Amino acid sequence: MKLLELGDMNADSLTDMLKASFSLHNWTAMIEIADKLFGTVAVIHGTSSQGIEARGLRRSLAYYFGFSLCAKGIALQKMGNYARARECISKYSDLSWTRLDDEESLSEIEFYKSTAIANAYVIEILEGNTKVLPEYVEFLKVCDREELTAGLMNILDSALKFSYSVDWALEELQRDVEKVSAESPEVDVRYYIDFVYLLSVYLYKRGKTVHAINLALENIVLSSKLGDGTGFQKAIAFYELVRADASADQQQEYHYIMKKIIEREFNDEKEAFVVDNRIAD
Repeated sequence: MKLLELGDMNADSLTDMLKASFSLHNWTAMIEIADKLFGTVAVIHGTSSQGIEARGLRRSLAYYFGFSLCAKGIALQKMGNYARARECISKYSDLSWTRLDDEESLSEIEFYKSTAIANAYVIEILEGNTKVLPEYVEFLKVCDREELTAGLMNILDSALKFSYSVDWALEELQRDVEKVSAESPEVDVRYYIDFVYLLSVYLYKRGKTVHAINLALENIVLSSKLGDGTGFQKAIAFYELVRADASADQQQEYHYIMKKIIEREFNDEKEAFVVDNRIAD
């Protein structure tokens, strides 16, 4: 069932919509937009070898083919449809079928080949195949910060779902995770705060209660400071679930944190009220 009015939107607009849908975790919309994007560039590819220049596209056609298939695969993965996600991975793991051989296209083909390897590992990990974990850890060691943090989240997701220890993997990878600040890109903030949340849950499940609750408290402070509402709510919810296991010092720290947050919010509202009155005057 088609839910979106995509009409005659061009490839670049559809690409932007895909990115927005990913940020909103709208997996159903991602699949529909990805299919539309793939069909759009397939028409261009089939009718003109000079499609990029003629249609005013920002990137090589190989990019749009790879991006549409990759985005659809990720959406299917998020929905738990691993079989169909694998089909997408298979298609963008080798984009030589596009028969595009200019320098930019060859670069995109190589990029999506590497991306397919990473996402194939992810599927295996999320299905609980621990045999590939050592290979995945080695792969993550040479990845950039965003990929490393996302990879650790996949590992923690799997460990929590299938109840097995990944302490050794955390020891090898966690030290390379960079903390975020107010200057960090929003996507890095989101990934890092979700990583800390999953890590606190994992540590709690492994019986490391003190460390888990301390992490949750740190995450409450960080997510509040950086304005990550989703992360803040999850950190609060986790703390409330394990509050009975918190020490007296931790409960006092939680009370202090919440008091400071309320005071800050009150002061912000007070300042906004003064500014509004000055404008009105």
